[in-house]
Parts: sequence; structure tokens; C-alpha cells
Amino acid sequence: MNTQQLECFTTLAKTLNYAKTAEQLSMSQPAVSRQIQSLETELGAQLFNRTTRSVSLTQVGFQFLPDAQQMLGLYYHSMEWISTFHKHKRTVLRIGYADSHANWFISKILAEVLADNENIVPELTLDQTDANLHRLATSQLDLVVGIKDAKFTAEDIAFQKLHDDVFICVMRKNHPLALACKKRRRKSVSSEDIWPHRQVIAIPPYLLKHVFSRGHHIVPVNDELDNILCATTSEAYNLALAGAGFALIPQHLTLPHKELAFLPWSESPHAPMGIYYRQQSNIDKNSAIYKFICLAKACAATALPCSKQ
Repeated sequence: MNTQQLECFTTLAKTLNYAKTAEQLSMSQPAVSRQIQSLETELGAQLFNRTTRSVSLTQVGFQFLPDAQQMLGLYYHSMEWISTFHKHKRTVLRIGYADSHANWFISKILAEVLADNENIVPELTLDQTDANLHRLATSQLDLVVGIKDAKFTAEDIAFQKLHDDVFICVMRKNHPLALACKKRRRKSVSSEDIWPHRQVIAIPPYLLKHVFSRGHHIVPVNDELDNILCATTSEAYNLALAGAGFALIPQHLTLPHKELAFLPWSESPHAPMGIYYRQQSNIDKNSAIYKFICLAKACAATALPCSKQ
């Protein structure tokens, strides 16, 4: 299948006239006919009903038309984009991340990167960490931002730690635990404090079986309660906002909200938060990858969300 076949098909579907189609495409009528016939042969289906007096789309042709238009649109869009890309010497910076709440951090760094070089074109990929790390290892991504994955190892992939992340207890301000801490003027919570309350627990699907098969939890979980399990921090955050329970959320993913209380968990483990990258790609100190990592270090040191109520 080629673009000339698709052009002939979509144009004839619009004009329903071989002469007009040939005129619009600057082709001869026999050439248009050959393109239509070759497309039908390739698809194994008749696209038009033809008589000596009329041309009409078959049911298959009618259903195929939107796909053909979409393929042509994508082709011409790509050609235009590639032409512009080379003309302006653009550089794509492909960044993977695992949770939409990390957008604030990525966008803050990108703002400074783009201010220095407007020809950099960011491409963001939201997916599970394991999937994004596979993309990084196969050169489909340049960077992956997030918590270090203890299960991942690759000789040519490096991890730049930005800071040690901790868990913040997030709940509505009218949650009993938040009210109790406010009354006692407490600025943090302990495992004992959170134990009696229902928890919203975020566990990525690719880690779910691993976590429960070993009976091990990174955070304390009172299994006697009707806890809620979800896949992402964003879901846990929104469920906490809805009053479904409290959630222990990594510090770099806690976004301020006027209806929520944010209290550090005093016994929180620390987890390295940072950026994965291919070691070879970070050699060029003028590259967008190198600049992004350098700016991320400064951003992590000054702009991480505050853990305050």
C-alpha cells in the first residue's frame, strides 16, 4: 500500500468520477484505474461499485475511507514535521515518568532547558517504571525520572540521585488523624498513629505480585482494615482528597492542596529519587540530556514540595 493508491482512493471516494479524480491528481484516467485496482487486489476486497454510468463506494470502501484519510494525514504531518525538524536543527528530548504528579518537577526543569535552547523538542512518556526503563535500555527514551527501582540492573544505564525521598502522610484536613495532630500541635505522624485508620495504598501493577507474594510492605499496612489498593500515586492522592482514607505518598509527588493535610511520617524509609540515563549519552556537556540532569540537581535542592500542614 502506498500514498498514491490512497490518494486515488480518497479522491475518487469524494468525486465518484474518474475524470475529475484524474484531473485533480494530474494523472491519466487509466493510471487512476490501475492504482485503484492494485489497492483492491492488495486488500482483497472491492472498494467501488462501477457501472458505465456511475461509481459508488462499496460497504468495505465506505468503512475503509476514514482509515485511508487518517493514514494520509499522518504521512503528510510526519513529512512536514521532519522537514521542519531538519530545517531548524531541532533536538528531541524523550523523557519517561511513572506518575502524572511528577509533571510539576519535569516541567520546572524543562522551562529552564527550553529557555536556553528553544530548538529542543520534549516528548513525555507516562508509563510504569519497568516499561520506561526498557524503553531507555533500547534507546526509545533519553531519560527516566522517578524513584530508583531496586529490581533494575543494566551495565550501560546510570542513575543520578537527586535526593532521598521520604513518605508524607496525606489526608483531608477533616480526617480524624489530621484533627488529632492539629489539636496536639504535632507536625508529624508515627506508624502507631496511622495504624487504626484506613489506608489508600498505591502499588504499581508490575510490583503487585512481587509485594504480596513475599508478604512484605514498604509501608505499614493494617490488614484488618478495609484498605484501598490502587495503581498510581495520583489515584491515591485523589482518593485521599475524596476522604477515602490517608495515603503515604513520596515527597516529590505531594502537590499542595488547600483541602489536604501533609504530615511527614516519622519512621519513613528513604528511597533514592533521581534520573536514569544511558551513560554514553551524558558525555556531551552541550547536550540536552546533560543540561536536564544538571538543572534537575538544582531544582531538587530548592523546589521539592514542602511537607507542611
